[in-house]
Amino acid sequence: MTSDPSRPRCSVEALAREEPQFATASLVKAWLLIEQPGAWGPDALLDSGFPNEIARPLLRLAARVGARILLIRRRQRDQSDPVVFLAHSGGNGLAPTMVSGRISGPADLMDLDLDGLAEGRFPEFGRPVVGPVYLVCTHGRHDLCCADKGRPLYRAMSQLRPEQTWETSHIGGDRFAGNLVVLPRGDYFGRLDPEDTDNLVAAYEERRLDLTHYRGRSVQPRLVQAAEHYLRARRALSGFDELEVVDYRRPEPHHGEVVFRDSSLRTHRVRVMARTLPDPVFLTCRAGEPGQPVAYDLLSMEEG
Repeated sequence: MTSDPSRPRCSVEALAREEPQFATASLVKAWLLIEQPGAWGPDALLDSGFPNEIARPLLRLAARVGARILLIRRRQRDQSDPVVFLAHSGGNGLAPTMVSGRISGPADLMDLDLDGLAEGRFPEFGRPVVGPVYLVCTHGRHDLCCADKGRPLYRAMSQLRPEQTWETSHIGGDRFAGNLVVLPRGDYFGRLDPEDTDNLVAAYEERRLDLTHYRGRSVQPRLVQAAEHYLRARRALSGFDELEVVDYRRPEPHHGEVVFRDSSLRTHRVRVMARTLPDPVFLTCRAGEPGQPVAYDLLSMEEG
């Protein structure tokens, strides 16, 4: 499906209708990033010159274990031996971890233990990555908004952190472009303009979140992302370590009850509800049919 040039861009429409972007992070724990220069088609791994005899079994394996494959690239770089990153975003007692190394060719990827990675066990590959890796979605063949908003954002991020910033293929949430995901924690940010990057990076590297642009963390279910959004907003808590999830229950499919512990060891019980917005909208520029986005309401918040 190609974009309809007569239709307004999905990110412009989402902003105009003031669609909330919190609790929209993709649900991912394990990541495989593959450096692949050149053009990417709508389905990056299958439409990029990457060998199909490797791409298809790799996609099946990733789908089976719940890992996310992204293509990455960086302009004006020696690409004789592609860089590969493996990351696990933590949760359930696991710390976020990331390693990187080089491969001699795509066939080497089939030797990686993605089953173990999905469980937080790292294969003997590469070396640990120190510091965050910033992934800016510039996948214009997937959605025009990712090109329009992502490329200026990538240029700004590259000036700030040239060795830590990569272009990436589709990460989800096209209508919230410009989009950024930071690994290994799996923190998603959206509606970013180039002028937002200085403050975001400075805060992040002090282990604080830019709550204005924060979409959520990929290891948390959407109802937990929503509950954390409301608690952080009410208490002005931006630190990574200021909140810990100690209990999560879904008494009904669209209701969540989350108990957080803050850095002062106080507990906070937050109840939220998911609801489908009534008016169908085009969720991406390439969507053939309108869909219905989900929003999250705060039902209650109690301390203790």
